Amino acid sequence: MLMPTLPLLLLLCEARAFSPGTPEASLPKSARPLAPTKAEAVRLARLRPLHPAVLLVRTFDAPNVGAAARAMLNFGLCDLRLAAPECDWTCEAAVLRASGAAPLLHAARRFDGVAEATRDAGLVLATTARPRDLRLPVLSPRAAAARAAEAAARGERVCFMFGSEKNGLSNEELRVAHALVAIPTDPNFSSLNLAQAVLLTAYEWALARPEAIDAPVEPEAKLAVGSQLQSLLGVTEAALWRTGFFGGGRRVEEADAAAAARARAAMDKLRCVLMRSQPSESEVGLLQGALRSLLHPKNAVAAEPRGP
Repeated sequence: MLMPTLPLLLLLCEARAFSPGTPEASLPKSARPLAPTKAEAVRLARLRPLHPAVLLVRTFDAPNVGAAARAMLNFGLCDLRLAAPECDWTCEAAVLRASGAAPLLHAARRFDGVAEATRDAGLVLATTARPRDLRLPVLSPRAAAARAAEAAARGERVCFMFGSEKNGLSNEELRVAHALVAIPTDPNFSSLNLAQAVLLTAYEWALARPEAIDAPVEPEAKLAVGSQLQSLLGVTEAALWRTGFFGGGRRVEEADAAAAARARAAMDKLRCVLMRSQPSESEVGLLQGALRSLLHPKNAVAAEPRGP
């Protein structure tokens, strides 16, 4: 049974982290990294598609990754992803903080950036403590969890994204997000430990999951994933350059600085529109096909009506 109060939950996730400089010799031998057993690896592989992924971006304190893994496993989340990590997340200090969730650390997948890490995600929810002017919806953890449960019930991959302990997520990294998540902390002391943020998000997911996870999947409603959206944006930008929409040339390579700036601003707005609307795979396919026919009109000649 889930615990009813958040203060009790936060006790599970100690606020004090080991210093990155903690000497490994001072750690007990029991904290040494252990690779997952075959049975554990099979279990993690089986559960991964059923629950949201947790993506940690540019994390620099290894014990924080360990504590986040523990928080994930408390609520059944087992797909840990790391984008451009700045630490060894399988070191002894991290394993000690994981407190039994070490297999999750060793099963974690590393990516060079957030675009690569979210290629398979139909819904990316990014946590942020700072107000952003990105024209994206800002959700509470509970509302975000409800939206995640609905997406998961349709068979979509959901990804919760958390930024670096130093400065959170950059606006560039937030370009892959469909919505932002703001945890309502006291404005006089709003800073949360990374693992605490993961724990609160995972807790809300656990509450929301039973309400929608068994809903029937509608094949036509399957959301487009990150790689498909990026492909559509690429085709859209190419079509807009070809038609001279941005001015200053018909190709980005020929554009002056002003045209390139207009293109970036316009594509950022189009990206936000696309992320907010969350089109289905079939809708993205239709849009791509239409744009490609405009880019290559010779392919559409056969479809033109003929005279008598």
